[in-house]
Amino acid sequence: MKFLAVILYTLRESLAKKTFMAFFVVVTLVHLLFIFSVNVDVVSGGMAMVKLMGNDEQKEIAVEKLRDGIIKIESGLAMAMYVGGIFLSIFATASLVPNMLEKGSVDLMLSRPFARWQLLLGRYLGALSIVAINVTYLIGGAWLILSIKTEFWHIPFLLSGVLIILVFGVLFAIMTFVGVTARNSGVAIIAAYLVIFFSPLLLARDQIYALLSQKIYQWLLDGIYYLTPRTTEVGNITRALVMGESIASWAPLFQSLAVGAGFLLAAIYVFEKKDF
Repeated sequence: MKFLAVILYTLRESLAKKTFMAFFVVVTLVHLLFIFSVNVDVVSGGMAMVKLMGNDEQKEIAVEKLRDGIIKIESGLAMAMYVGGIFLSIFATASLVPNMLEKGSVDLMLSRPFARWQLLLGRYLGALSIVAINVTYLIGGAWLILSIKTEFWHIPFLLSGVLIILVFGVLFAIMTFVGVTARNSGVAIIAAYLVIFFSPLLLARDQIYALLSQKIYQWLLDGIYYLTPRTTEVGNITRALVMGESIASWAPLFQSLAVGAGFLLAAIYVFEKKDF
């Protein structure tokens, strides 16, 4: 019950932030755009009439081709939401840990009958829960609207939301570690964005090797690659999952989750040892 109380407290604090309300409003506007701008009428299960973004010109399209088109639309949406959702979530949650560690706030929290690991882990899970709610509303709403309008219920699009939540969880674990050590939300944001920025560069490190004069720099790049989340590769997995393409390996996701778990454990260890 104590652990749950920390999570619920973090949820209430997060919901009180205007950034989350702004995110909710933006998502609602996106859903309304889909409702009023996309018009698909299935005819006798064989043909369909399509009208998009107010275009009066209607075209007959075979349902099979229509479904391929819907999958491509959902794939594009999944990637846009993967990038946009994670960026907005990072910005919205960056202050949760540093704010808790401010003088006065941390004294109040530590005076309560919670173990330190419960306090920090509850804070982490509270932030993850509020992001999961927003992502579920974003992905689930878009999926429901498109599915009702097209009568094509494409479940893999929903699974993209799960991957978005998992990747955010990994990045927020890094932000939690930075928040505990640096106690600065700006530094936490920079750390998460640097991971995202360098991920595609590390993925293309084979091309970078030719520019390096010494082997040690190649080993350094490989070390950074294996010790940081592979957000670009997980993004590619998300796209492939929605498109129904074969996924060569789930290793980037598992490696990223392992890195996130390591940073979260490190954050808990530092928090346990830190004097306030």
